[in-house]
Amino acid sequence: MSQVRKTETPEERVVAIMSKLPPKALMRFKCIRRSWCTLINNPSFVAKHLSNSVDNNFSSYTCILLNRSQVHVFPDKSWKHEVLWSMINFFNDRVSRTLYYNVEDLNIPFPRDDHEHILIYGYCNGIVCVILGKNILLCNPATREFRQLPDSFLLLPSPLGGKFELETDFGGLGFGYDCRAKDYKVVRIIENCEYSDDERTYYHRIPLPHTAEVYTMATNSWQEVKIDISSKTYPCSCSVYLKGFCYWFTRDGEEFILSFGLGDERFHRVQLPSRRESSFEFYYIFLCNESIASFCSLYDRSEDSKSCEIWVMDDYDGVKSSWTKLLVAGPFKGIEKPLTLWKCDELLMIDTDGRVISYNSGIGYLTYLHIPPIINRVIDSQALIYVESIVPVK
Repeated sequence: MSQVRKTETPEERVVAIMSKLPPKALMRFKCIRRSWCTLINNPSFVAKHLSNSVDNNFSSYTCILLNRSQVHVFPDKSWKHEVLWSMINFFNDRVSRTLYYNVEDLNIPFPRDDHEHILIYGYCNGIVCVILGKNILLCNPATREFRQLPDSFLLLPSPLGGKFELETDFGGLGFGYDCRAKDYKVVRIIENCEYSDDERTYYHRIPLPHTAEVYTMATNSWQEVKIDISSKTYPCSCSVYLKGFCYWFTRDGEEFILSFGLGDERFHRVQLPSRRESSFEFYYIFLCNESIASFCSLYDRSEDSKSCEIWVMDDYDGVKSSWTKLLVAGPFKGIEKPLTLWKCDELLMIDTDGRVISYNSGIGYLTYLHIPPIINRVIDSQALIYVESIVPVK
């Protein structure tokens, strides 16, 4: 019996072609034809476009979102904070061992004044969660859309003074996708304390139990959730989202990873690999090929150099975690810090002059990237593997 071959309709062919186009082109197409606008806004098309973008990122092509900031001080002693976001598109030719890339500067109209800087605290499906002053924003850099989240009901205005007055402060932020509810969520940890003196000095600070709340995009509202961790626990890094969980590098006298399940909305503690016999110190985590990874570094004062190790979490069953050392790099001189790892062996770093470097650990080769220069000293720098999407935030 002969098989009947299914043929694509013209409409299906249009969807197949458009779902592989970059977001910038699709944003233009929305203005050309009403039917295209309806198609591009359709949730099933958004999901198909995201799936294609993820598949493309697993090939030889990699996109990295870079966030840098500097301070300009003027002759009259006034100053302003300048934020520079760039999209770096890499292509690594394994045959010729050549690294090709292009850089696109992003101009996102954040509602900020000259004294506010922007830090990335979470990322998922093309959306980044950022702190701008005292506000939390969700932003899609590829579409230039952003949404400002409503105020917290757990964060209180700073008290003017007096002993035993409750003081609340931002403690940690995570962002990701809840597969059960099919919705995006933001989790915020609040640090609480009071003081035993009227001057409210640090030595009279009394830590109180943390509180936490979850924002749901569908309802555009916050709801308090239970958190049972030590009052001396401090998330020290931006969160990493993976498969329904947010993770933070955390300290409470020892170093570990704090996780939060976006489905059951519960916190868990994950152990880092033991480094007791080594002078290397862990200092943040990142996402590496669909696994949680951690940087640890060693600074040699006599040589003024830094070495780093990268560990990858192989398995976590809710109680125990197992880790594998992925690579060792260095020692390097003049390196401020590593930023992220891409394609398993390319380490993106920033040097003490603010220049961005890609280091291939396989062949031991450094490539200085020609990115618009920073005139003054970089005070903040972040990088993450980024997948462009048209997932809406409004």
